Formats: sequence, structure tokens, C-alpha cells
Amino acid sequence: MNSLIVGVNTAMFDGIDADIAFRTIKEAGFHYVELAYNQGYVGNITREMFSDSHAARITSLLEKYQLSSHTLGSTMDLGAPDAVEQFRWRIEFASNIGATYLTVCIGRRADRDRIISNLRELAPVAQAHGCVICIENGGDPNYDLFSVADDGFALLEAIDHPAVAFNIDAGNIISLCPEVDAIAETIKMIPAARHCHIKDVLRKEEGYFFPAIGAGELDYPPLLRELALNNVPCSLEIPLRMHRQRDTYPLRQAQPVDPAQSLQVLIESRETIEGWLGRKLIC
Repeated sequence: MNSLIVGVNTAMFDGIDADIAFRTIKEAGFHYVELAYNQGYVGNITREMFSDSHAARITSLLEKYQLSSHTLGSTMDLGAPDAVEQFRWRIEFASNIGATYLTVCIGRRADRDRIISNLRELAPVAQAHGCVICIENGGDPNYDLFSVADDGFALLEAIDHPAVAFNIDAGNIISLCPEVDAIAETIKMIPAARHCHIKDVLRKEEGYFFPAIGAGELDYPPLLRELALNNVPCSLEIPLRMHRQRDTYPLRQAQPVDPAQSLQVLIESRETIEGWLGRKLIC
């Protein structure tokens, strides 16, 4: 079996300087970083975040900690009037920091036609930059256009471009489609997947919370084996500062999470996954 390549999504460091986040990721034993610039899920998404100067700073920090970035978290409303312009910024930024995959929950069912049109326009731009737009199954009603496998495959058929594929996320299925077997549904998507988010979920009275991998309800080993067999790279997406409320919409805590807590969660998650697989990760 192939080894599983696993990086860290920086959503858990929402509000923490990238220097501290990258140092913590390195200390936890990981090599790959997915910057989380996700609309509605982390704070202060601005035009400056996609500038050449910010790309240079991120590249410098990656070099400082001997890290690499294969993925950029880019969730946004691709049905918005200025969506094509905004997503071009993200593609150019991803290319500048060496990231191939842009993971993106894409919007609402009501905007399906406009989103498909925008993705048809953006796909050649991504291809020209050596990138792949990885549309992601959403976890709240703002991103319900792609909820389950059939939705996603229908979108790929309509867009019909090799620079558009899937980012799959079992943890999102639990909140948006609680009646669906999240792991089985995610495995269905693997033939079209180029990336995966590994996210565990705890359902509580107040909503949906995201603990260390293995501390929630998802039975990940069958999915991890399939990801390894199909060479699908992953990121641990553990948004400690955020939870989804009972209506599944995200709610962020007022203060960032202590990086020491993030470090412990990352170490626990890595050790759990390595225990499941019976070998070390490529991370």
C-alpha cells in the first residue's frame, strides 16, 4: 500500500501569526501546510492576503521551517458578482507559494448555473498556473450546491475540465447531511478526488465540534486506506476556534486558540492515524 501524505490546514491557527503556526506544525512532525483562507470560517480575508508581498512572506516562512505548501484553502461564494476576479487572486497566490490544489466549497444550489459558468471560466486559468480547483462538499447551507457524491459528479460533468476535481470532506457530510453514511459517501468520491480534508466531528447539544482525529464519531480507517491506495494527499482540518451551531452555520470563538493546544491536538491526531495504518505517515 502507498503511504498517506498528510499536511495541516491552518484553520486551527485562526488569528495566530503564520510564523507561530508554521513553527507549531513543524514541531508536531508535519511537513505540508494548507493555508486556510476560507470565507466565513476564518477571520479577516482581505485582498492583501493574496498579494505578491504576502506570498513572499509565506514562502520565506515555509523556507524558514523547511515546510512546503501543496494546497490553499479557498472557500468562497463562487456565485458572487465578483467571484471570478476574487478567485483569480487565489489561483495566482497559490501558484506563487507552490501550492497545486485550491480547495473550495463553492456556494448555494440557487446559484448553480452561475457557479458552473464561473468555474468554466476559471478552470483554464488554474491550468495555466499549474493548479487544480478542488471543489469541496459543503458543511452548511451557504455551501449546499455540492453536498453528496451525486451533486459533485454532476458538477464535474457540467464543467468538463481536467483542472477541476474534488476535495472530499467526510466531516462536512455529518453536519449538512446527517442521514448519510459520511465515510461511505466520501469513498464514493475518491475516483474524482485530488485532495481530502481529514476532520473528525463530535455532535453535542450546542452543535458540531471538531476534536483531535480519533476523538469524534467518524470511522476513518476504511477511508484512509482508500486514500493511500489512490495517492490522494490530505490535510488535517481541525478548526478548533470554530464550531457549527445546531443549524450548521459556523460560529467562531472571540479569541484564538492557544498554539500549545493546537500542538497537542496535532500530535494526538498524527499518532492516532499512524496507529490505525500501522506505519508512519508522509507528513
